[in-house]
Amino acid sequence: MWPTKAGTQLAQTMELPAPPPAEVPRKQRKWLRWGIPLVAFLLGIGVGGAGDQPDVTTTPQYQSLQAEMDTAQDEADELSDEVAAAEERVQTAAAAAQARIEQQSLTITQRATDLDQREQDLIARESAVRAAEQAATSRTGTSSSSSSSSSSSGSVSSGAGNASVAEPEPQVSAIASYANCTEARAAGAAPVRVGDPGYGRHLDRDGDGVGCE
Repeated sequence: MWPTKAGTQLAQTMELPAPPPAEVPRKQRKWLRWGIPLVAFLLGIGVGGAGDQPDVTTTPQYQSLQAEMDTAQDEADELSDEVAAAEERVQTAAAAAQARIEQQSLTITQRATDLDQREQDLIARESAVRAAEQAATSRTGTSSSSSSSSSSSGSVSSGAGNASVAEPEPQVSAIASYANCTEARAAGAAPVRVGDPGYGRHLDRDGDGVGCE
């Protein structure tokens, strides 16, 4: 079967060769011809723009932040100094308190020692007083015994003397009456009892029978 004309044309169309490869390098060279200068231009603009930018340290924001940092640093330094001073004061106060505690402890110890010494002295004095009282009591007992012995001896001697020598009788006045007790005493008649020479009711005022008592 022979192909038709339409089929022949379609077959020829489908069998057309691809474009020659020489055209692709030509297009690439065309892109490089205008692309490289464009890239260089853009790089130049970027470098120039970067060179035209102002210094960051001269901007108000940077200067404000720098000022705040400086202020914060100054405050931190001041706080550090205050903390150091406070620590020094605390250490000084602690040392002073420790010294006072040690001094008070020494004082209390010394007072306790003094009290113990005084107590021992008081005990010694009380012992000495008791010993002295006992010695005095012993001497008093000895003296009493000696006095009793002496009194007994004196009584015996006095009795012997009375036995050998009689006491003289008091002389009775010849006056029959006395005006008062003074005369009776002067005469050695007081006290005057009922029945004695010179007794009178004026001498016996309480009426018990004895006048000039």
